[in-house]
Amino acid sequence: MKKAILIDIDDCILNTIKRKKAIFEFLLNKKVPASEIIGKRTAEILSKYVSIEKVSEYRFKFWSIALCVDPIGEKFLYLDEPEPYARHILRKLSKKYEIFYITNRLVSMQKYTELTLKRYNFPKYWNIISADDYTFFKNENGRKTIIKKLPSEYEYAVVVDDLPENYIYYKQIGIKNIIGYMKYIVLDEKLFYEHGASLVIKSWKEFPLKDFL
Repeated sequence: MKKAILIDIDDCILNTIKRKKAIFEFLLNKKVPASEIIGKRTAEILSKYVSIEKVSEYRFKFWSIALCVDPIGEKFLYLDEPEPYARHILRKLSKKYEIFYITNRLVSMQKYTELTLKRYNFPKYWNIISADDYTFFKNENGRKTIIKKLPSEYEYAVVVDDLPENYIYYKQIGIKNIIGYMKYIVLDEKLFYEHGASLVIKSWKEFPLKDFL
């Protein structure tokens, strides 16, 4: 059976600070410090700037822009940048494994995502598995639909994901090597292991490349 690796796109493309910050500032029409965004949920951030009654409304607007459901979201995509060392590691892995980029970004946003990966010369940039568009409008976890789309002819050797809540789905399909990508020091490393991570890394430089080549 052919082998593959799953990579959460937000763990190889650094967009969770610059792009989120820009969208929040556009939406709220005021400056939002990066320190108020790192490691926090959208609703938590918004609750500091709008009344509790309006949080849900602004959350919907934010994600409509971030996921390019609202076309104005396209103008913020240039702020996406590669995570340091990600391309170097993934190029080496791509010589032995198929690379699949998984993302809660919507299918309707896939062309933008592919262009970003291509622009930064990521290997196998076309192998993107996105969440179905309806998951956004129904407020569902897109990871469920992503797992169902994974090609069955592959054995998935490892997954890299920064959200511990997603690990249950990887365990369901028998992925033993779940690497938690802890981008932000405000997060609790124990949480990753409690949800089933086999290893937690804080940068791509720590990826155990020798274990997979």
